[in-house]
Amino acid sequence: MTTQIDQSNWHIVGLEMLAMLLTPEEVRAIQDNPALLDKLVIASPNGWLRVLFGLGSELYVEPRPRQQLRLDMLTLQEDYYQRFSEHITRCSYATPKHINGKGMKLKNNPFAMIRDKIGDWPNDRMYCSRLFTPYIHPDFGNHNGFTPWESYITVSAENKNSMSAHYCYMPVGDSRGGLHFDALCEGVLSWCQKVRPVHGQAGFTVITDGLSAEPWAYPTLRRHPGLNIIQPVQYRGSTEGVFNRIKCVNWLTVLGEEVLNELGGLSAAKEALEPDCTLYPYPGGVVIQAGSAPQLGDTMAGDVPECYKMVARFTKPVRFDGYTYRNGGLFRVFEPLKGVEETLKWISRFD
Repeated sequence: MTTQIDQSNWHIVGLEMLAMLLTPEEVRAIQDNPALLDKLVIASPNGWLRVLFGLGSELYVEPRPRQQLRLDMLTLQEDYYQRFSEHITRCSYATPKHINGKGMKLKNNPFAMIRDKIGDWPNDRMYCSRLFTPYIHPDFGNHNGFTPWESYITVSAENKNSMSAHYCYMPVGDSRGGLHFDALCEGVLSWCQKVRPVHGQAGFTVITDGLSAEPWAYPTLRRHPGLNIIQPVQYRGSTEGVFNRIKCVNWLTVLGEEVLNELGGLSAAKEALEPDCTLYPYPGGVVIQAGSAPQLGDTMAGDVPECYKMVARFTKPVRFDGYTYRNGGLFRVFEPLKGVEETLKWISRFD
């Protein structure tokens, strides 16, 4: 059974938009049984599905020679496929003749073919590859291409001074009655070892059907600080030329070696965070796990996860806060709110 968030209860208090969404009992039920988050949706008043919930990861890679980086990112994506192939049915891959992607149904591992099709990739074009399974929610007829099973890589053009990225989604619960927490943690650590990102994060997230859905998601993001919103396009656009500043923290926070050293190195991280947080060093950085499991949190009940706050305090000196009205914020919001102002509030939610 689907739990639909009732947006008719929204109201404006000054410039704060609050959503009376879940009861305290429902929040506690999700904390006790996190797979319930997979049943939560947000729909617009006309019945259009706008937001799902699940687990997600986003990793950012600073510019480096693109030919090798494209191959490295495909190796990362192949690892995602090998871990979750039973849930992935399609891919969209780019070739010099199909710059915007060519789709195909999957019968087996496609990555030898995808690598072969890269060819002489043009230096002035971004490279993208997507794995996914089309999704239609049982209670809603529409879908705009967003899905709880997806992996997407984007490698910036050679002539662009911007980061490349990988993001992915998966449901909270698995098909055997368990949870994907360990799978997410193991995957993130493996992917970090393969591409050595400059930073990233993973944990609970909203999954939206595009920019127009972001205002519908934002009140829930404000109430539940453990939720992330994965926005690599907006983030990379705002931070072009800046690679050593993180977007935010989550259950898993990835710090590349340069960022970690700016904070005093692994020894400083251990001193500041252990034993409440678990650190997973790897050649090129560290993955910080804030507590044994992701936490949703609830600002209406004064519940902001303490381990997340510890990681936020430690990483605050390297957090990117240079959002301006010229480059925009991370997400859209309903008026009279302003995207840049709400972005700055949101990235400081654990302060």
